[in-house]
Amino acid sequence: MTLVEQVIKLSNVYEDKIINLRRQIHQNPELSFKEYKTSQLVIKELSDLGFKIIKDIAGTGVIGILEGKEKGKVLLIRADMDALPINEEVDIEFKSQEENVMHACGHDVHTANLIGVAMILNQLKDQFNGTIKFVFQPAEERGGGAKKMIEQGLLNHPSVNGAIALHIMPIKKGQILISKDIVTANSDGFTIKVYGKSAHTSKPEDGVDAINIAAHIVVALNSILAKNIDPFDVATFSIGKIKGGTANNIVPDYAQLNGMIRSLSSRARDTIIKRIEELSKGIAQSFGGNSEFIFLEGYPSVVNDEKFTKGIIENFETNYWSIIKDIDLEIHRENNLKEYVISNYQPLMNAEDFGFIASKVPSTYYCTRTMVLAALEYLNN
Repeated sequence: MTLVEQVIKLSNVYEDKIINLRRQIHQNPELSFKEYKTSQLVIKELSDLGFKIIKDIAGTGVIGILEGKEKGKVLLIRADMDALPINEEVDIEFKSQEENVMHACGHDVHTANLIGVAMILNQLKDQFNGTIKFVFQPAEERGGGAKKMIEQGLLNHPSVNGAIALHIMPIKKGQILISKDIVTANSDGFTIKVYGKSAHTSKPEDGVDAINIAAHIVVALNSILAKNIDPFDVATFSIGKIKGGTANNIVPDYAQLNGMIRSLSSRARDTIIKRIEELSKGIAQSFGGNSEFIFLEGYPSVVNDEKFTKGIIENFETNYWSIIKDIDLEIHRENNLKEYVISNYQPLMNAEDFGFIASKVPSTYYCTRTMVLAALEYLNN
């Protein structure tokens, strides 16, 4: 039996268990850094496999370590565990039991899937060299759990040589979306504090209207993308919140703007940050006020390592039909590989904190439902 055939056989053996685990996690969603039940579930399953376990990293993070037959490369495989503050309205058998908390982004699937990958690779540990670190990460949605895990030693002891993560997506069944370059955008926040001078509205000349300054700043900032960014660069930013003023008959002495910047290149990111600060300060001063620009660094772009990713793509292309035959015969009969293994899709403007890991070690991040073969390809080559 080939290695691929063994993976398919073991996937079928563990399928029902993984589905049940996913539903259990979905019913008990937990917000960022509060993944206590999920963490305990992961620890139990990894303990049953006999893995070395490192727990309580970044609060609720868990690492399971599996060693192959001989020493070799160290591969990190990551799943995120947190849910979102959303009320689930769909009436399904395994509906969330927590009010206003829901696994709306698929992290329940990611966690259950990685447990399944651990089960399968544990059965195949005599067929690969090296070490696998199964990482169950808290707070991808809010808080940058990956960054906190790195700060607490995620990439060390043993040192990681490469990393893999996936995300399920509402795409055509059987598709694998994998890019050789940029996958997600840089995502950063900012605050602009505008300072004026209060006065009674009967004598506006005695004051400096901070809201008026803020309004002019908003209009001016809209010119940045059109006039300062290369037309072939992809970037966007928005003002999502404005507050200011204390009463309708008082010229406000303070206003605040909060916004987000998303960009695919560091060049566009740096330009937008610089121009926001320059324009806001210049406009405030021109009206007799002042402004303060506060940059809130967010998630870095996920950029796939070209060499690492090329090997994984080739592995998918070589083994795709064997895998899909077991999953969906209709897709198998279509016999159109280019429709299902797509390696040139456009980058997403979404944020993803796997970027903290991808900026440190060669990595591959893709959208699909299969991970085992990607891991074996890396360890065995």
